[in-house]
Amino acid sequence: MSVKCSFDWVGGIAGVRSLIVAVAILASSGCATFWDDVTSREFKFNEMFQPPQPPLQVLESTQDGDKRARALSRLKEPLRHGGSQSDQDVVVKVLVDSATSERQALCRIRAIESMREFKDPRIVEGLKEAYYRAGSFSPEMASIVRIQALDALGYGGHPEGLDLLLKVALEPIAVGAEQDRQMKIDERMAAVRGLGNYPDSKSAGALIEILRKEQDVALTDKANHSLEKITGHKGPRDAGGWSEYLAKHPSLGQRHWYEQIMFWQR
Repeated sequence: MSVKCSFDWVGGIAGVRSLIVAVAILASSGCATFWDDVTSREFKFNEMFQPPQPPLQVLESTQDGDKRARALSRLKEPLRHGGSQSDQDVVVKVLVDSATSERQALCRIRAIESMREFKDPRIVEGLKEAYYRAGSFSPEMASIVRIQALDALGYGGHPEGLDLLLKVALEPIAVGAEQDRQMKIDERMAAVRGLGNYPDSKSAGALIEILRKEQDVALTDKANHSLEKITGHKGPRDAGGWSEYLAKHPSLGQRHWYEQIMFWQR
């Protein structure tokens, strides 16, 4: 039985106890927006029972980062929910602008999370721009924003997003402090995971190249999993085995698997 973001109010002490229990249940059951509301510094108890302000109105009327983040997380694609093309244009622009220009990282992350579900092709360029413009934050927060953008690109499987996923997945091994290396590996893992949604010879060749060159176990495991996803085959877990398997099977796209694999190995 699912728990909905609502509860019955009863008076007196019992009502207070009911509220406390409800908040605890909602927090543990995924009602993140509700929990964000009641823990906000500007939370007003009487506002709990009022209908929420439309997200676009919130974004037009306040610069409060918490409120803007919650509003961005509530935006849905108009054309898929009964809206007009004009509504679509406005919402897409708001999300792209927010994902690339908001001052608070959480706002950018919430915008990217909403963009993840959109089918509009303009979203792809917005996600790519969000990746490149994340450097305005601290290195740790910038990496989180980049990972969110890469995850959203991979989730959508848009052909226009493949170039960035390939670029990040095949970046050279990072040097420097351990934390910096780990952040780069985490970003590459997001890109490798996304390649699993692209049944394409370029994706296969890149994933095999990672298996051939990389030593990081988590990264090679992710590459192997993505190869299994795009081929539907339980793979041999090594570059040579995958090369042999793919050379014997039909092509994806215009180039044969084997030709693409040989291209990566030159």
